[in-house]
Amino acid sequence: MTVKKKMIRLLCLALLLCLLCGCGAKEQPAAMNKTCAELTDLAAASAAFQELADANAKYLAKHLMVDADTLEDWCLRMDNTRATSEMICILKVKPEADQKKVREALEDYRAEQAAIYRDYAPAEAAKLEKARVLENGAYLALIVSPDADKTAAALGAGWK
Repeated sequence: MTVKKKMIRLLCLALLLCLLCGCGAKEQPAAMNKTCAELTDLAAASAAFQELADANAKYLAKHLMVDADTLEDWCLRMDNTRATSEMICILKVKPEADQKKVREALEDYRAEQAAIYRDYAPAEAAKLEKARVLENGAYLALIVSPDADKTAAALGAGWK
């Protein structure tokens, strides 16, 4: 075998090894190591929210139409007085659950609340209309904030 053929074979082998290394297991994003409560704290610190209090699983099921049994982890904090529409809801959906259905429930809740607030508190309705359901892997978030852009950026940084 000539030196040229050996070099070509070695280069092909090196290329193959490089390609195989690129197919290895990927590291999970940092958000996968954070709890929903930690992500909620990040979002809450990003804007001047009213005082938020934790809601229970009963509220989650009755008003947001999300069964806590479909979630691996969750945190729901909202203005206890309901004078404002402000809330932070971060959910981590179980792998076997229907994430699309949970997302739709959050979107429906946001739309319903916007319609309710539109009649008697237009400023609160505007907050709800700016709010979006955010998604990152198994995580879903609905944040109704005094500053939607800042809160979304803070959550995005927390997900990295």
